[in-house]
Amino acid sequence: MSLSLLRNSLKVNARPLALAFRPLPCVRYMGVIQPNIRTFSSTWIKYNNEQLASTNKVTPITKEDLKPLTTETITEKVAEQVVTKAPTSRIGKFIQQSKDLVRFYKDGLKLLWTNNKEAKALKLKVQNEGYELTRSEFQLIHQSKKDMIKLIPFGCVFMILPESIPLLVMYVPGMVPGTCLKESQIQKTREKLDKARQLMSANVLKSAEHIEGISPEDFLSLSKFQRIAKHYAYDFDLSRIDRTHLSSYCRFMGINRFGTQSILKKRLEDYMTYLDQDDKLILKEDVDQLSLKDLSQAVEERGMRSIDLDQENMRRGLKYWLSLTQPANPEHKIPAGLLVFSRMFLLNANYKPRA
Repeated sequence: MSLSLLRNSLKVNARPLALAFRPLPCVRYMGVIQPNIRTFSSTWIKYNNEQLASTNKVTPITKEDLKPLTTETITEKVAEQVVTKAPTSRIGKFIQQSKDLVRFYKDGLKLLWTNNKEAKALKLKVQNEGYELTRSEFQLIHQSKKDMIKLIPFGCVFMILPESIPLLVMYVPGMVPGTCLKESQIQKTREKLDKARQLMSANVLKSAEHIEGISPEDFLSLSKFQRIAKHYAYDFDLSRIDRTHLSSYCRFMGINRFGTQSILKKRLEDYMTYLDQDDKLILKEDVDQLSLKDLSQAVEERGMRSIDLDQENMRRGLKYWLSLTQPANPEHKIPAGLLVFSRMFLLNANYKPRA
């Protein structure tokens, strides 16, 4: 075929080269169906954030979004996204409560160990340097000593059967260290002790109705109290009190009431010695400087009420106690047995000044 004939055939077909080779929609090329080519529309272009937000519901970018992320912001964003689901079944709730209790008791034991280390350091400081303890430091040493004694039985129960600890707290709270008790459990223990004291006080007041010279009014007067101490000091000496009454005294003061007569006598003497040392520190630092929590604890340790009582009445009661245990003249000091016995008469006493 000549070149002229080729030119004439091109003029007859007269089709653009691109259109001549455009694939048809229904024709297969290499096994793949080619899609239809969509026409372009100018409405696809979005020119501002408002138009973009109205169509796609995307929050517009602000200046705060452009700030660099820090560790705190990342933590907050992650915390917002993580949603903790509480268990709904009874078994799931029981397992979750058991885990929370085990975690709480672990933290309590760690705090007990830390307090014990601080108490040992303070003791060494007192022995080697002659350091004078403050009342808070003295209380730390005393409480740490009590908790370490309770640690052995509590630790055995915690390692063998930790699920039974709530029962131990409910029925034998005296075996649990103070760092492993919740505020609600401490409050229940206080209320239980107050009920026992109320019952004992009512029985003592009823039996003393026909005895002259022994009444709540006589114990509220410092001069009358000292007169009673001169007449009955011998009868209220701890070595002359029988086991039954010693057990009642220990129970009223909130300490263990089980044991032989010699054990109860030694336990009560040690407790009164602790109160005497604490009284000196309170007198040194001033009663009015005590916080409400420390004041309530000090009042209850001395056989007085703190539940449903105003703060001023508790301070007056503690000051009256200090006048009995720390008098200017040591000869006027009240014996320990009579001091505990007087608490049963003055449990619900009003220490406010009379008009």
